[in-house]
Amino acid sequence: MCRHSRARGSGLEPGSDRVELSPLNQSDLLLARGVYGMRPALPTVIGNEGVGRVLALGPGVENVKVGDRVLAPLSSFTWRERMVASANGLFALPLDADPQQLAMLAINPPTAALLLSEYVNLKPGEWVVQNSANSGVGRWVIAFAKTRGLKTVNIVRRSELVAELKAIGGDFVVVDSPDVSKEIKAAVGQAESAGGRDDRVRPSAHTGGGNLRPLVHQGSRRMRNAAERFFWT
Repeated sequence: MCRHSRARGSGLEPGSDRVELSPLNQSDLLLARGVYGMRPALPTVIGNEGVGRVLALGPGVENVKVGDRVLAPLSSFTWRERMVASANGLFALPLDADPQQLAMLAINPPTAALLLSEYVNLKPGEWVVQNSANSGVGRWVIAFAKTRGLKTVNIVRRSELVAELKAIGGDFVVVDSPDVSKEIKAAVGQAESAGGRDDRVRPSAHTGGGNLRPLVHQGSRRMRNAAERFFWT
């Protein structure tokens, strides 16, 4: 879900941005409930990512210009109409790209990329397994895995998602059930996860707050010979 702001006028300080869109992320809800990993001083707005237009620049800024569409800095509390941000790290986004998709670039895509690249040396042809595969992170895992020649086993909870995820590149998509391990083995043989070969895949519910993501496979599935490493998103 995204929210359009209705900012009017200009006259802002140099380095100001008008927030166009800010998505509703699970981490935003956790922060609002007071159970996220950081707790800003109250009162505060929330919002961990978003996209906006540059309205004014400070002296010497050359990497962006007034009118450019840019990503808001991560965790800059974007549920507002306007903000003042450092120009360091900002860059112009394509003006013909869908702003709703641009607004969601800061959390899910980097999370998916890190899952596949920073912890285990995955080689082309190897399999990775994930549940909640229709989530934002799950769809990016499929996309990045394809570019690296990796194969994905994607576990979902609703049958209508199978064809949808296959259409975007999921190699094997299966509905969670007590027999999911047998289905995976029948389709791909002895599946390999980032932690090594597994002969007992047991998907279950998401990790309790939803703000921690295990390596490659999401949620609280336990795999024999599998390594789990966690990081904040």
